[in-house]
Amino acid sequence: MSKLYPLLFLMLMLVSCKSDINIENEEQPNMAIDFNFGSTAQRNFHGLVLATDGSPVSGATVTIGTKTAQTNNKGIFAINNADVKENFAYVKVTKAGYVNGARTIVPTTGNNRINVMMIPATTTLMIASGTTSTVALPNGTKVKFDGSFKDESGANYTGNVNVAMFHLAPSNQYLNELIPGSFLATNSTGNSRIMETFGMLHVQLTGTSGQKLQIGNGHTAEMTVAIDATQMSSAPATIPLWAFNETTGIWQEEGVATKVGNAYVGNVSHFSWWNCDAQFPVSTLNVNVKNSTGQPLSNVMVNIRRVGQTYDVHGFTNAQGLASGLVPANEILEVRIYNNCGTLVYNTNVGPFTAGSVNTIPDVTLQSAISFAIQGTLKTCSGANVTDGLVNLKFANTTNFFQTLTSVTNNGNFSFNVVGCNNNQQFNLEGIDLTNTQGSGNIAFTGVSPITNLGNITACGSISEFVNYQVDNQAVQQCINGFQANLDAAYFGITHIMSPVAGNPFFQFQSNGITSAGTYTTNFTVFLSPNIPIPAAGNNLTLQISQFGTVNNYVDFTINGTYSESVNGVPVTRTLSVTGHVKRDF
Repeated sequence: MSKLYPLLFLMLMLVSCKSDINIENEEQPNMAIDFNFGSTAQRNFHGLVLATDGSPVSGATVTIGTKTAQTNNKGIFAINNADVKENFAYVKVTKAGYVNGARTIVPTTGNNRINVMMIPATTTLMIASGTTSTVALPNGTKVKFDGSFKDESGANYTGNVNVAMFHLAPSNQYLNELIPGSFLATNSTGNSRIMETFGMLHVQLTGTSGQKLQIGNGHTAEMTVAIDATQMSSAPATIPLWAFNETTGIWQEEGVATKVGNAYVGNVSHFSWWNCDAQFPVSTLNVNVKNSTGQPLSNVMVNIRRVGQTYDVHGFTNAQGLASGLVPANEILEVRIYNNCGTLVYNTNVGPFTAGSVNTIPDVTLQSAISFAIQGTLKTCSGANVTDGLVNLKFANTTNFFQTLTSVTNNGNFSFNVVGCNNNQQFNLEGIDLTNTQGSGNIAFTGVSPITNLGNITACGSISEFVNYQVDNQAVQQCINGFQANLDAAYFGITHIMSPVAGNPFFQFQSNGITSAGTYTTNFTVFLSPNIPIPAAGNNLTLQISQFGTVNNYVDFTINGTYSESVNGVPVTRTLSVTGHVKRDF
């Protein structure tokens, strides 16, 4: 079975273990690396963020360079014109209650697809400081603590410690989506490397008040990480130990782990993601994929493995049919492509390539694969082309959580070029008109190869939730679907999970003591940008709630008036108008 990896083809699997290096803080030094990042460039990204159970993670904050967006109610996001490097883009995903997600890729000039699976930060076991404790998982992975802990200020911590552990095995179907960053690393001498993993472990320590903890100064913890059964015979006696640097998005070599029985064992002085990996010099590989008529195929998963490696890593082709990524130098590589039913449709060997080289192999033509060019035009209720829209395509009956593709409309037109399983491939499609907050609903259809022309798709169904607002005479900003509206005692808040097209608006509302319909001029705050509050206090804003529904019913409200903001140190009075219709979650 093939296991898929990040867009950089960055090869090989993970395993966490221990190091003898004394690192006292979560923030590691940014070690030098000889990797060629290239010049600054602007690139476009879209993606899907799911939890480990396959459910969408809504309201997650996605950061690429200086740009941010939030996932919508389906876990989708898009960021355009993000400042990245030609050969390196670092995508960060955060949400309270989850382990931070991250992805690094070699970005192409097309629209780059990002898949991230987030791990719930669930307590495995509560232990006490001052005493030796072992926290174990069912597969034998475990961590032994000596009882010494510190808080973020470096002060000694006493009390109960919540330990959340997650072992990421190389055989995990979603290793590619779960791994932080990619397999790009810098070794102890500052050389860039591609890693091949034998397992990975994430450990998170928190105190009784939720504060982050680390191992105490001068102390270590012993980690034992189970080795995948299929890798037992190839697992070396000792292996480099790597820690993920959340600042750089690159793994750093920080010690050595030793094979003891069916596990790797070592000692670490801080916690983050830990990885026991073999290392290889780096080269770049470009793969162009076309169908039998020479048309580029998008969203094709290109799998790579070093000859002798147990599992694949992967990348996806962009709209131009190009997948680009980092691979081990000086190794013969297998290139594999499967259709969406897991049937192998292409297989060849390439390389070896010299370290630091950029290599483009001859075009990959999928002669026997069944491809579908799915196209159409998204229309408004009045029959006009949707100028600001989104179309989602999903393979019916798929067993892979990430088999959802997204196309942003171009003056109403949308297209997908995909590889199917058979001539009767079943699909589900949904179009959304972001401007008029209306959608098409789910449309099930059977693909026709080579071209499936769906004609006009009308987005005329009502959107269940929305908040529209206008500042001064600027364009009306429209937030649709994907809201969290919660009443907790006297606190009532509304958060919009930002629309999945870059540049769409942010909206958040917070209040205290507002629990019913009525007119209010105090005790509430509006956010039109993250971390920039517009409070009722000191401004002239009126909140009118015409309906305050119970759980699973709607809250209808308006906010009107003026507020003051500082522009280059000069106070400016703005006019604000907000209309909202959102459903209460609790």
